[in-house]
Amino acid sequence: MTAQKIFSIGAIIMVTLLGTHAFAAGSDDYAPNAVKPAAYNQALDLIKDKNYDQAILKLKEVEAVAKKDADVQNLLGFVHRKSGKLDEAAEYYKSALALDPKHKGALEYQGELFLLLGDKAGAEKNLQKLDKICWLGCSELDDLRTAIRNYKP
Repeated sequence: MTAQKIFSIGAIIMVTLLGTHAFAAGSDDYAPNAVKPAAYNQALDLIKDKNYDQAILKLKEVEAVAKKDADVQNLLGFVHRKSGKLDEAAEYYKSALALDPKHKGALEYQGELFLLLGDKAGAEKNLQKLDKICWLGCSELDDLRTAIRNYKP
């Protein structure tokens, strides 16, 4: 096999594995898998410190340029849930799952929201979805399973 053929095969494999996403900064075609804006990482730090109201503000900055990022929608749901704003949280989880129906974090957190709302059956449906997605196991599956196990109506 010639060096050129090996290079060509390698290039095809790289494109297949990495994808071919190229997005202009500020465009509506923001790539969810791209490096997140600085405000996203700042929001993560605020979440670690349980400063949810400030995290909401930072995530809203990110959302302005990343409307199609399921991670951002999921975190907005999380901070709203932790702030007691359950209706808003539900909408953000719904949005995250519309963008990525297999978003493990959104499925877990939405399941936890269902438990807060007394909807154990809804949480169990999310657990079933996670069980199919995480056939080798994942922390989201384990965490939701534990939350359901510990649920007391």
